Amino acid sequence: MKSWFWNACAACAFALVAGQAQAAKVLVITGDEFHEWKKTAPLIKELLGKAGHTVDLTEKPGKDLTAENLAQYDVLVLNYRDTPKGAKENPESVWSDANKKAFLDAVKGGKGLYVHHWSSAAFTADSALNKEYEKALAGGWRKQGNHGKKHEFTVTVRKDHPITAGIKEFKHPTDELYQNSVMFPESIVLATAYAEPSIDAKNSGKHEPMVWVANYGKGRVVENVLGHDTSAMGCPGFKTLLIRGVEFAATGDTKAPLAEGLNK
Repeated sequence: MKSWFWNACAACAFALVAGQAQAAKVLVITGDEFHEWKKTAPLIKELLGKAGHTVDLTEKPGKDLTAENLAQYDVLVLNYRDTPKGAKENPESVWSDANKKAFLDAVKGGKGLYVHHWSSAAFTADSALNKEYEKALAGGWRKQGNHGKKHEFTVTVRKDHPITAGIKEFKHPTDELYQNSVMFPESIVLATAYAEPSIDAKNSGKHEPMVWVANYGKGRVVENVLGHDTSAMGCPGFKTLLIRGVEFAATGDTKAPLAEGLNK
């Protein structure tokens, strides 16, 4: 009888674990970003922590982006964009060339990378390291990206992939719909959204990439341009893409379930 009881308990425990993401050690890199990073970065940390990951957050990448420190993490999450205002208010948010090299070497050596929203607009001045940063992030906003007025739109899955498994499309709340992103031929687009010109004349009339994956050296890279603010980050679709995106970047697979309310 006791044996049956403990076997049943073990089965229950396994079922609970199987419904969570594969645990990874995550570093959220922030401290400057023009947007409301003091709200969005803690939300990213909270969502990933609830999914089962161990999450650290640094607002001082100038101090923490070293080879020794980055070695302890499985995946890096970027919620950062360099601005003059941020550099003045938080000097330790400024990346030195040594910080950039440590970051690039970590991803090239096999650390996962998840790029949130406008982080792909960081470091656009003309330099060899900044060009390499663009490659590591698999493009994105850079200098030429744009968007029309914020609005609700549908995100449509274009590729069967561990990040998008079980999703066909979902209604996304009011957000910026990024357009004209830098895209490299080797990137694989997982989801798009249609930039409807009738909503804003600036909109392209094209299906624009929202989520894509690539590799930088041995590192898996996931870019998700959704998530301008915490309201846009609150829907089940975004939560699923975030949690699975980070898990995939860290492990190469996903076990995280769909967020509650998705596809209902």
